[in-house]
Amino acid sequence: MLSAFRAICIAVLMLVPAIAVAGGNDWVVAKATSQVTYSLDTETWTPLKSGEVVPNAAWISTGSRGRVQLVRGVESIAFQPNTRAAIVTKGFFIFRKTVVTQQKGTLDLEIEKRILPHTTVQTPHLAAVVKGTIFHVAVGRTTASVSVDRGLVQVTSFASRQRANVGAGQRASVNVRRGMSVAAQGAASAPSVKTVSAAAAGRAVVSTDAIEQVSSTTSTSSSQAAAASSSSSSSSSAKAGNVNENASAKASSAKSGNNGKSASSSSSANSGQSNKSGSPGNSGNSNSSNSSNGNSGKGNNGRGHAHGHHKKR
Repeated sequence: MLSAFRAICIAVLMLVPAIAVAGGNDWVVAKATSQVTYSLDTETWTPLKSGEVVPNAAWISTGSRGRVQLVRGVESIAFQPNTRAAIVTKGFFIFRKTVVTQQKGTLDLEIEKRILPHTTVQTPHLAAVVKGTIFHVAVGRTTASVSVDRGLVQVTSFASRQRANVGAGQRASVNVRRGMSVAAQGAASAPSVKTVSAAAAGRAVVSTDAIEQVSSTTSTSSSQAAAASSSSSSSSSAKAGNVNENASAKASSAKSGNNGKSASSSSSANSGQSNKSGSPGNSGNSNSSNSSNGNSGKGNNGRGHAHGHHKKR
């Protein structure tokens, strides 16, 4: 009995770190104003409020007066007004990697310091890879910039294939037409810029397939429900159509039979045969009709002979 109790305790203790690590992957809303929403399919948007957990791979959007701050342990990401970005987390603990896909606006990020790069911010014009730092990313239609308060950020321009390691007090800006430019504040010197190969610049582009896959998983259930509903409606319509067709056929058959009866009894029998497609019962009706006609003829002949005999007398 005691050994079983010990085994249960050991199992619980082994599960606690795993649960803690899994929960450590969630981004939680620390502060949020109005005009802050999130979406998993970029079509249906839901208001985001303080204390809520942001679903993995969800897109977050702020309006002209919207601001939101997300926290995860010692890390934080602040969305400024008119900003849209999605956050995808893969793996756990030391193997955890985070990809922020920023479409527009400004993000202020404070990332935990680690030995290896573990967080990437990807914009339409540049990618910023960090080990741990405080930095800011701003994105416009044809420009993007990264400024660093603490730590080191590797910035790569996709179009011009330029790269710079931006440190504290430094800034790198990318223009689609003019390429990368760097600057420094105060006594700091501007970072150096080098040209990299197309393959190296391409490796800086982080695929957003993970966002699409996680989002599609959430929307699949609703799509399947809609398809099932549509199929059920189509089936019901088809059944209703068949019932109506059968009813119409029976009504037409009945009308045809009535018209035949009013014209002659043989026409009614023939009409019944055509509707019933030559069933054995129809053959019997036909013979019955013919035999009745024959008997009628015999009756007429018998009357004729009787009149003849009466005249001779």
